[in-house]
Amino acid sequence: MGRAKRRRPETLFIRTRDNWRLAVYRYWSGARRSSRWGPVLLVHGLGTNRANLDAPDPRISLAHYLAERGHDAWVVELRGAGRSRPPGWPLRRHGSFDFDDYVHLDVPALMRHVLDKTEHRALHWVGHSLGGMLGYAALEHFDQDLFSSVVTLAAPGFTGVKHPVVDHLLRLRFLLRFLPWVPQRSASLLASFFPGLLAHTVGPLVANPEQMDRRHIRELARVAVTDLPAPLLTQFADWYSDPSGFRRADGLFEYHEHLHRIRRPILIIAGAADALTPVDDLRDIAARISSPDKRLLICGREQGFRFDYGHIDLILGRHARDEVYPHIAAWIESHAA
Repeated sequence: MGRAKRRRPETLFIRTRDNWRLAVYRYWSGARRSSRWGPVLLVHGLGTNRANLDAPDPRISLAHYLAERGHDAWVVELRGAGRSRPPGWPLRRHGSFDFDDYVHLDVPALMRHVLDKTEHRALHWVGHSLGGMLGYAALEHFDQDLFSSVVTLAAPGFTGVKHPVVDHLLRLRFLLRFLPWVPQRSASLLASFFPGLLAHTVGPLVANPEQMDRRHIRELARVAVTDLPAPLLTQFADWYSDPSGFRRADGLFEYHEHLHRIRRPILIIAGAADALTPVDDLRDIAARISSPDKRLLICGREQGFRFDYGHIDLILGRHARDEVYPHIAAWIESHAA
């Protein structure tokens, strides 16, 4: 199969209340302000940027797929990711933040801009991993009538999320006291020269290696990875260490305990072989959510898929376009505003 033609998005910058400039990429070529299904906000995972949901190769770009079907797709880059910039840039290259800053500063700015620009009263939220967790938190904090539907992919609630590799990495968490930022982008650039080694070391933790093309691994290692601030990583480490720990950094609000508030249509997608977000963790989330219109989709051989999907191959795997993307599009199209 030849390389598909890449569309050129409209690039916008949205300012938050604390003066971060968030980069947003819009794929839409319709004559109207938005599609008949309403806008779709695509939110990336931890330590990545827009390439998580809009890879350089259009064949593994969910944003391209949705645009081809006539959707108004908005791909965001949260603070610290991609072309988003902190106040004082370029003299100030980084900023310190955590998950709660995403929730209370980035999410409102992004949603307000998309809804104002499209003149729709609600949008569809599609989030992978961290992006899906932000979807849960946004539904708990903001007017749920602003959401036509929500799709989360491999978005954990941190009940029983365990893996030996992560356990070993946690032994190094003391270093976060001395490193304000973890330079994982530089490490990823170096690893991009050894895609085979990457596929057999980190690969099994984040994906089913059978699902990942080495050319894609090399390209994504070069363009998709971003540095991470210590406060955000510390927060994730705390959640991982405490099965009931998905809470605000100050401990005053527990995201996990308020999942029952969610009453909007929600599709929760799980990879049957996901080593980072086990299926049982997502079963727990689905059980806690009160929405009368909810579905847990497990992507694995037992459910009729070609492979047992892992974490990132749900959106970046070689067969994701044929097997996973259609479920996302169908959910959005059946829940138009």
